[in-house]
Amino acid sequence: MSKVSYSHQIRNARERFLGNGELPDGLLPDPISRSWERCARTGLVLDLSAGLEPADTNELNELREKNSQLITQSQPEMESLYSHIVGTQSMVILSDAGGTILHAMGNQDFMGKAQRVALQPGVSWREDITGTNAIGTALVEKSPVYVKGAEHFIERNGFLNCSAVPIADPHGNVIGVLDVSGDYRQPQEHTMGLVRMSAQMIENRLFNVNFASDIIIRFHTRLEFIGTLWEGIAVFSPEGKLIASNRSGAFQIGLGEQVQLGIEFEALFGVSLSLFLDTVKKRTSVANITLPLKNGLQLYVKVDPVPANLFYAKSPSQARTQPKTSDTLALDALNHGDAAMQHTLEKAKLAMGHDIPILVEGETGTGKELLAKAIHQSGARRQGPFIAINCAAIPEGLIESELFGHEEGAFTGSRRRGAMGRIQQAHGGTLFLDEIGEMPIALQASLLRVIQEREVVPLGGNKSIRVDIAIISATNSRLKEKVANNQFREDLYYRLNGLRLTLPALRDRTDFPALVQHLLKENLAKPEVTIHPQAMALMQRHPWPGNIRQLSHVLRSAMIFMQDNELRAQHLPEDFMEDIDEGDMVGIQANNLHAYPRRVESNGQHKADSGEAADIASTEAAMIRHALAAHQGNMSAAANQLGISRATMYRKSKRLGLR
Repeated sequence: MSKVSYSHQIRNARERFLGNGELPDGLLPDPISRSWERCARTGLVLDLSAGLEPADTNELNELREKNSQLITQSQPEMESLYSHIVGTQSMVILSDAGGTILHAMGNQDFMGKAQRVALQPGVSWREDITGTNAIGTALVEKSPVYVKGAEHFIERNGFLNCSAVPIADPHGNVIGVLDVSGDYRQPQEHTMGLVRMSAQMIENRLFNVNFASDIIIRFHTRLEFIGTLWEGIAVFSPEGKLIASNRSGAFQIGLGEQVQLGIEFEALFGVSLSLFLDTVKKRTSVANITLPLKNGLQLYVKVDPVPANLFYAKSPSQARTQPKTSDTLALDALNHGDAAMQHTLEKAKLAMGHDIPILVEGETGTGKELLAKAIHQSGARRQGPFIAINCAAIPEGLIESELFGHEEGAFTGSRRRGAMGRIQQAHGGTLFLDEIGEMPIALQASLLRVIQEREVVPLGGNKSIRVDIAIISATNSRLKEKVANNQFREDLYYRLNGLRLTLPALRDRTDFPALVQHLLKENLAKPEVTIHPQAMALMQRHPWPGNIRQLSHVLRSAMIFMQDNELRAQHLPEDFMEDIDEGDMVGIQANNLHAYPRRVESNGQHKADSGEAADIASTEAAMIRHALAAHQGNMSAAANQLGISRATMYRKSKRLGLR
């Protein structure tokens, strides 16, 4: 039957169906027939010529953040899937569980045509909105759906052939749909098979990131299928209870579609989990690890590496709770009562135990690295290294070597034995990429490969090295804007943005007094210091462009001027006063509040004590000299570290004879 004749029959069938509610037997596939009947019952409007408005930018960004893990794990499979259809009038689409398109990639000409029917990010393709279509119908049917040309209930969508497969999370809940849509005149024989395989790979990836602190076993009745998309996956708690299973795993061990969560490992395999893990420790080959099923079949099994302390606590209950004895201490230490900060910390806790990439956003000085360290110290990797690299502070020509390392003779002047890169140094722990938005665009592709493959190749080498790392990135700019301006790779952005955490600016925080006391106690070792109400009022009116870093510097500077344990307004440094608005400055001058200590001469005039002033100047000069040395003479970076403006930095440096 030709495409034209089939399409003609479908159009005639639609007219009869809308007229008398009857469908010819056997003309349409069962899922399409059921969908048409649902569309008719809901009274769906057939004329969608006015178009469907996509969600605005903020709404779409919120949806993407909510589904960030799905996007992150789907991105590489979408790219791989698109590589199979590149050059055709097609596009790859990812939607959320409500049918709203989150991400799409494909032929630009075809994507332009698709936009005419609102097949684009931000538009919901639920069946009750856009009629029979692969995405919406797959969500209703909870199974793969192929919709061919005129089978779309809305006639204007008839130029599309669409293959869609639901994506389930490790607990069996549908969280999205993967779809390939193309011109109906193109061959589609193998498209559904490719989409099925890609959706299965996404589901398998979700297991890896959701159960990093549990026992993941991979199995199949045939050894060669372990490591493929057909492998079974089951997750057990350290006590031996089933937490989750993929579809292949549930089928192989006889659980059916309704997975019996909580069933004991021993009930499935006739051996306790602890005894099985002891056996695994003694074997070196997957071929020698098998588990018997009740039906007599043998499963070949591979166990994913897990933290050793998960298994070898004194008792099963201790094994489960051991990582949590200090899990949140480092994060809780950052909570001083601000609601926005507390929300950020609660989100960070949700990521613990799930090795998903974290992106921390916030202005300069808000404590992004401090939060990254707290996340590392609160998680299962806290015994591993925390390796930080500032992508903005390293010259562009050296950052690749810093990240990836280099082999002997990789370039002129390299060390005789080469050098290990920061990524490899972070093995078993956390890699913190500060100011990720400043990473050179040419290097971003290399970082993307490392994140995808978990392998690094040093410069000048040809052997890949496996790395086990968690990745936390930070930026003081909006990466989405850089993506829009082609200054940052979109695929890398979604890879890094597994969970986005936003740090509030100091001027917006409601816990300012408590934060000041924390800095005095923990950072400056001055728990006995009190703040005069006038000084506290001035600090709370300050705009704090340098945020917490600047506040810490101001407190440290004030300590120099204090004669007792009370910090008063006259102890605050002059650059602090320069940033306060003009009205506050008038009040300060009227009350003779100055930065430097003074004594009263016999004639009633105030004069700075020469010895104290010299000490202050010497201390200030030392701080500035140290900051300049740390940043190789970069005035902006040094000012940023000290929490003062660039102009103040130049003025002070000139006055102190440092320029």
